[in-house]
Amino acid sequence: MINVLVLSAAASAINCIASLSRNAQLRLFVTDSSPFACGLYRDGVVPLLIPRARDLDSYQKALDTIVDSCAIDIIMPTSDRDIEGVVELLDRGWNPRATLFRPPSQAHKILSNKARLARHLSTSDVPVPAVYSSIDTVAFPAVVKPVTEGGTKGVSIVHTREQLRLAIEQVTRAYGPDYVLQEYVPGGTGSIHMVTLLYDSAGELVGAVAMHSTLTFMTWGGSGNAGVIVDEPEAIRLSERVIELAGGWKGPVCVEFKRHEDNRRFYVMEANCRLNGYSYLTTMNGMDFPHAIVDLLRDGHTSRLIKYKRSGTRNFVLGFREKVVDGWVEATTLGGERHP
Repeated sequence: MINVLVLSAAASAINCIASLSRNAQLRLFVTDSSPFACGLYRDGVVPLLIPRARDLDSYQKALDTIVDSCAIDIIMPTSDRDIEGVVELLDRGWNPRATLFRPPSQAHKILSNKARLARHLSTSDVPVPAVYSSIDTVAFPAVVKPVTEGGTKGVSIVHTREQLRLAIEQVTRAYGPDYVLQEYVPGGTGSIHMVTLLYDSAGELVGAVAMHSTLTFMTWGGSGNAGVIVDEPEAIRLSERVIELAGGWKGPVCVEFKRHEDNRRFYVMEANCRLNGYSYLTTMNGMDFPHAIVDLLRDGHTSRLIKYKRSGTRNFVLGFREKVVDGWVEATTLGGERHP
C-alpha cells in the first residue's frame, strides 16, 4: 500500500482524487484548512484538517506530524497556496521523509506571479500582454488583476479612468495591494487555451497536452469549465519555452494562453504550478497525470503519458469542481433534445 498525501481538497485536487481513488494500491490522505472543502468527503479518502499554508510554521508542523504518524510515502500539493507553502519550506531546508517534487524556488517566484512573469517574458520570443508601469500609462481597454490569484479571481476589464479607479479599489480591498495593470488581448469566445506539462525530478519533460476551454463563465475563477484536447503544437512549444526561460521546473505545471482574435497568436496570460482545475479531461483522454506523478515519485519513470498528446476523442460540457461529482456526464437532455 502506498500512502499519498494530497494537499488541498478542492479544484484540481478533486480531479486527482477522482483518478487516484480507483487504485486499490493507494491510500489517499486529503488535507484542507476548510472543513467545507468537498474533497474531504469523497469516498475512500482519509480527511485531515490542517492550518493554512500561509501560516507556515504551523503548516510545517502539521505536515511533519501527518507524514510521520500516517507513514506518508508521497506528498502531492494541488493548490496554489500549498505549492507556495511547500516551495517556501523546501527553500528553508525542510526535508520530509516522504517523496515530493522539489522545484526551483526562483522559477516558482517567476511563474506564480502574473506581473513578474509578464515582465520576465517581455524581452523574449514569447508573446505576452504589455504591463503598464503606472495608472497614467494605461491604454484602454485594459485589465486589472491580482498578481497571484488563480483563474479569473479579481480580474476586471476596464474602459475608462473611472472604471480603472474602481477596479483598483476592489482588487486591493479583496486581495491586497499587489496587482497588475495589463494590456487587453481581444480573443472572443473560445480563445482560452491551457497547456499542462509534467516534468520529472531531473527537470525533463515527460508529457504535455493542450486543451481548449469552451466555457469560462463561473465567477469563482478557473480558466474553464468545459474543454477539449486540441492539436496546438505552437502552444505546447511556447509553454516549454516559458518553463525554460523561468529556469526549469519539476512536477506539474500549467500555462494559460489567450489567442488574439486578429493576429491569431497565443499570448501567455499566467502559469499555475500545478494541474489545472479541469485536468480530469486529460485523464479521460489517456493522459493520467495524477497517476504519472505517483509513478515518477515512486519509481522515477512512468508509462502513462506520451510526451506530446495532440488529440482526444472525449470531452465534457460542465464539471462543478467544488462539488462532488460521481461521474462525468457525456450526454444530457435539455428542452427535450439530447445534446452531447
